[in-house]
Amino acid sequence: MGNLIRLSSATAHSVPGDSENVGFTAPEDTTNDQGKMMLDQLDRQERLRLVRFVCSFAWADFEIRPEERTFISRLIRRLDLGDEDDLQVQHWLERPPAFEDLDPTVIPAAHRELFVEAIEGLIVSDGEIAEEERETFEVFKQLIAS
Repeated sequence: MGNLIRLSSATAHSVPGDSENVGFTAPEDTTNDQGKMMLDQLDRQERLRLVRFVCSFAWADFEIRPEERTFISRLIRRLDLGDEDDLQVQHWLERPPAFEDLDPTVIPAAHRELFVEAIEGLIVSDGEIAEEERETFEVFKQLIAS
C-alpha cells in the first residue's frame, strides 16, 4: 500500500494495519463532550442524511469492505437510530443510496464538518484509500464549501 495522505485537517487517527496517521477521529470513537454534542444536535432526518452520505461513500469504489460495514454499524449505534432506520441503512449497504438523495448543498453549514469527518473516517476505515474515494471526497468537500 502506498503512502496514505491526510484527507482533511481533522485530528490524527491511526489506520489499522498502517503505521502512519491519517486525519480523522471517528464519531463513534469520540469520547469528548464536543463530539457527542455535535452528534446529539442532529435530528432524526439529519442523522439519516449523515448515514446516507457515509453509505454512498462506502460504494465509491464499488465494494463495501467488512471494515466499512463495521464503521457504519458503530456509527448507527452511536447515532441511536431505531430499528426502522437500521433497516434503511442495511438497504443502503445492499444497494447504494439513490443519487438524487445525495445533495451535499442541503447539509446545514453547522453540520458540514461532522459530515466531512464521518465520511473521512469511513474512507480510511479499511486502511486503503481508493482513487475513486479520494476524488469523490474532494468533490464533496468542494460542493459543501460553496
